[in-house]
Parts: sequence; structure tokens; C-alpha cells
Amino acid sequence: MNMRWILFVVAISCVSWTIKEELIQVELELTGCDNPQTINLYEFTGLNFKQIESTSVENGKGVFELPESDPRFYYIGMTESQVRPIILGSESDVRIAGNCRNMRSATVSGSEINTRYEQLKTDINALKTQSNTLSGQYNQLRSNPEAQAKVVAQMEVVDKAKMDLLNSVREENEWLGNVVALNTYMFYPVSPEGYENEIGYFAEQFFRFVDWTDPSLAYNPWVYESWKSYVETLSRIGILPDNHKKFIQASLDQIPTEMRAHRLALGGAIASLEKTSHPNFGHFAQQYIDAYQKEYPGLCAELSQKIKRVSSLVVGGEAPDFEMETPEGEVLNLHSLRGKVVLVDFWASWCGPCRRENPNVVKAYEKYKEEGFEVLGVSLDRDRNKWLKAIEADGLAWQHVSDLKGWQNEAAGIYGVRSIPATVLLDAEGRIIARNLRGPALENKLKEIFGK
Repeated sequence: MNMRWILFVVAISCVSWTIKEELIQVELELTGCDNPQTINLYEFTGLNFKQIESTSVENGKGVFELPESDPRFYYIGMTESQVRPIILGSESDVRIAGNCRNMRSATVSGSEINTRYEQLKTDINALKTQSNTLSGQYNQLRSNPEAQAKVVAQMEVVDKAKMDLLNSVREENEWLGNVVALNTYMFYPVSPEGYENEIGYFAEQFFRFVDWTDPSLAYNPWVYESWKSYVETLSRIGILPDNHKKFIQASLDQIPTEMRAHRLALGGAIASLEKTSHPNFGHFAQQYIDAYQKEYPGLCAELSQKIKRVSSLVVGGEAPDFEMETPEGEVLNLHSLRGKVVLVDFWASWCGPCRRENPNVVKAYEKYKEEGFEVLGVSLDRDRNKWLKAIEADGLAWQHVSDLKGWQNEAAGIYGVRSIPATVLLDAEGRIIARNLRGPALENKLKEIFGK
């Protein structure tokens, strides 16, 4: 090889070793810290936080140094449970001031993109509030087409405001434009687009302004949040599990699996389905496991355990047993009621909706108790006297238990109860027939079971 060429190659090699990545600095000015105090920098993976950096804060001062990059969301705090989201990557000399023990309230300065983002959140929330108000009015006026038409006219104005915001922000900053796109849903009554009802429209049009091939979505937590909201709405409207699964899968299939945004979207869907113990939790959780087992073995092992737990809480699963004390101080377990159709009724004396629902349960109990229907009231009370007085006042002449631990009630935790009233209806073999039946829905189901 020519000596001049050899020297050229060596020179290039030397240069490549001396090139340094451009760094940005994030200055911390914090009170209430230990001295020194470790502050961590996290990224969100779709189901948990991953620590990627840490720094030591001494005398209230600390600095993070990060490679310069396109904007992305990070999270700063002492622990995962107390973090401050922040957009970093394209600006240097960003400053964070706050208290180590309350990082969520920390303020950010020296950053145009963070200031603009906070303004955008206010604008987006204002439009969502207007949308929710108009949707409620529209639904209440179903018997008054003339009044509905006036509401639709107002919807058109709000839809225009949504599009104006989306277009203007995209021109200003495409990265922030994605945040707006993920939060933009147009009214069905304004432009039904050929759909027979809003369910299909919502399922297929919710993400209409999002380009899932955009790599900048990879570190945008609004992908997770919007998918969580999307799935929560589909779960709440009560469509059949198979249709529910098809809608979610069709939307998920629009995101290339190799894109990091796919993991964020799947994580949002799983979080929503787990929250409601939905029958489709196992299907989508298993997708996550199959896709990311090698990258996140610990997290996927946890998901496998959750699949087993949630599968026992869905319709068709065997109801988990529990035991608790009755008002008489005796221990009663759920499995002892096998052979009867049992309504496990989670309630409390202080719960207004529960007390208003009690007459419906009393009526059902009186009608079907001789046919093999039993009710087991599980109280989330803490005050024993108030619990017993409510039983007597409402005429609840069935089985009752409580551990008097309020929201820490053991059975409520097992069954994923996060609001009351909540019910679980079991067949004579202890399998779950239905969840959260109230009023006419409970009456119709019992009529179906007992034939009268």
C-alpha cells in the first residue's frame, strides 16, 4: 500500500477518535435535598420507567449532561414515583428549580419548547372541556332535533378551532404538532364520514391525524396516554369482546412493529385493559411479551403473572376465593356459597350511589332468593357502627362481610375494584357470569338465569 495512503488512513482514524458528541446541559437548583442527593433521569418504556442517567446534587446544585438530539420526553426525580416530565435534547442551558421531595412541582426555565408545551396543554384541555360539554348536551337532546342542530353548529366551531390549532402548531414546530395530533378527535355528528354509528367512527378515526411512521413519536408519552384513553373509551361503551379486540388490533396494526411508538401504544392499551380487568387484557399483554421478552425479561415475567391473575377475574373465569368476618364476628369464605348464584356486592355506608342502588338489589334478592340466589355484601367501610346501621336502614337481609379497611379491603384488591358500587355475579360453580350489573341490567340477567 502506498505510504501516503497509509498516512491518510491513520490521520482519518485519529480524527474519528477525537470527535466528541455535542452535549447539552441541564442545571438543577433544588431545595429540600440531602447533601449530597442523587437525582435520576428516566425515560418511559411503555409500561415502566428506565433509568438512563443520574447526577449528584450538592448544596442544591447539580448538572445533567446529555447528547444533543431531537426533542424527546425525559423524567427527572429521586424515584420513579415522583418525577417531573421535561422535553430535552435540542436546547442547552435548561434550568430546573424545585424541591427534591416534590419534583412534580418543579419549574423549568431557559426552554422555549417546554414553555410552549405547557401553553399547548392548556389549549388542548380547554378544547376537550368544550367537546365534552357539547357531547353531553347533544346526547341529552336526542328527542329534540332542532335543539340538537344548534349544538352541532357549536360543534363545528370547536372542530374548526381544533384544526386551526393543529395546523398552526405543525407549522410552528412539527414535534409539538404530534402532541396536538394525538389529542385531536373530531365530532361524529358534524361529519359522520359514512359511518352508521359513532362506535365505528371513533374506533377508526380517533388517530386520523397521526402519522405512525414519524420516528419522533418514539419518545412521546402522549402515544401511551392517547392509546390508554382510546382503549378505555372502547371498553366503557360495552361492545362485545371480539369486536373490541378487532377495533384495537386494527388500529395497532397501523403502527409498524419496529417503531418504538408501537411499544408505547401497546403499553397504553395494556394499562387500560388491566385497570378494568377486561377479557382482552391477556391477548394484548401476550403480544407485548412475544415482542419484547428479550429486551425486558423482568417486565414480561410480571406481565405473565398479571395475565394469570386477570384471567381469573374475567367472565368465564373461576372467581378467586377470599374470607372475611361477618357482623357477628364469624369467618365466611366465598367458596362456602357454592351451589348458589351469588352476587358479590362491593359497597359502603358512605357511598351515595351504593345506597341508591340497594333497593334494586333488595328487590332482586326477594324475588330470587328461593330460587337459589344469594348476595354477599362486601363493605369498604372503616366504621363498624356506620356499616351495621346502613345494613339495617336499607333492609339488606343477606350475607355481609368486611375487614373494615376501607379502600384497602382485601377482597376489593383481589377483584380489582377501584370504584363502588361494583358487583360480580357468579354461577353455582363459582365462575364469573358478569361484572358490574346494576338496576335493570341485573334484573334482566337474573331473569335469564332463573327463567322468570
